[in-house]
Amino acid sequence: MQFGPELHTPVHHRAAGVVILNAAGDILLVRENGVPEQRQKAGLWHIPSGTVEDGENPQDTAVREAWEEAGVRVRLIRFLAAYVGRFPDGVPVLRHAWLAEVMDGSTFRPVMADEVGEVRYVPQAEFAALYDAGQIRMYHTRLFYEDALRERANEKRSPGTESAPFS
Repeated sequence: MQFGPELHTPVHHRAAGVVILNAAGDILLVRENGVPEQRQKAGLWHIPSGTVEDGENPQDTAVREAWEEAGVRVRLIRFLAAYVGRFPDGVPVLRHAWLAEVMDGSTFRPVMADEVGEVRYVPQAEFAALYDAGQIRMYHTRLFYEDALRERANEKRSPGTESAPFS
């Protein structure tokens, strides 16, 4: 056997979300209220995302979480990336994200208002300041934003050039 079980890392927790950019490249973020069992999240920003439920595929999770957390109906445009991380207790989690666009019927008000206190587009410079101040909940949020900006830049320029959104 070329790759045996010693090279396998089981990941039982999966999450999925969306990256939504406006024309200026600002990212849609939600700010956590920090429900009682998750007070450590209070005040932190992230993309609309959440846990993949049993029997649910990650794409459906991404669409559901956009509606619940941001009040936006979305169309997934393309898969951006998946990153493996760890929860604070060390448990591995696989996070997926899609570039998405907002559809008609969006309210930009969280359906899960007990969990999310604010929904808005955040400009790149403000995102960088929030990240530096420790106000972005996960490093993966930054990675997904960079992936989305790279996708957008690739759509606008000729092949063979590279971009570094947060240098």
